[in-house]
Amino acid sequence: MAIEISSFSLDIKEWKKIDELDYFKVNVIETTSGSSIVTSGTYFIKDGIPVSTSYVSIPGGYECRYYPSSLVSSGTIYLDFRAESTSGEVKTQNYELLYGYHLLFNEVVDWGPHNEVVVSIFARNNVICPNLESKSFSFETKDLQSTRLSAYIMPITSVDLGAVVYPQDAIFYYGGIYTITISGVKDFSGNELKPLRFTFTIENPT
Repeated sequence: MAIEISSFSLDIKEWKKIDELDYFKVNVIETTSGSSIVTSGTYFIKDGIPVSTSYVSIPGGYECRYYPSSLVSSGTIYLDFRAESTSGEVKTQNYELLYGYHLLFNEVVDWGPHNEVVVSIFARNNVICPNLESKSFSFETKDLQSTRLSAYIMPITSVDLGAVVYPQDAIFYYGGIYTITISGVKDFSGNELKPLRFTFTIENPT
């Protein structure tokens, strides 16, 4: 065959993250002396429809690129590539791209004092041989400190990251001034929130 198609964006069994793959590309060259690749007849085909293809000259032919509007897919991506030469030869190549691991993290239920918190992740591989893998680790929360009024924070939901303080001591003194301090709160980038302090007084109901 005079037309050679090679160097697709992904090799067999190779994988890339979506943000590492901006476009699909192949190299196509014509090895017959006196013949060359015709760009008007050389292009990618997505779901049976020719798509916009750009061309970068390389020795003997072109690097052909297809920039999809989105790489997000719920299943298999089917791509075809068609190449044509001035000698009238036409060659096609089919590519089938499968999405791989879909990750699911479990939600933390209770961050109570002196409690083992298990964090696990499940990865389902939907490629050629589907399988399910998992990994988990755990940590233990700090025990209550021996103070006049111990407390711990219980997360409300994983959406708004609200919290409720649960006192662990029923002893409140009327007229006493109590201060709740929240510190050490960080986001996923490591930025730490300034300590928040709330002061309140319990009035005598009589």
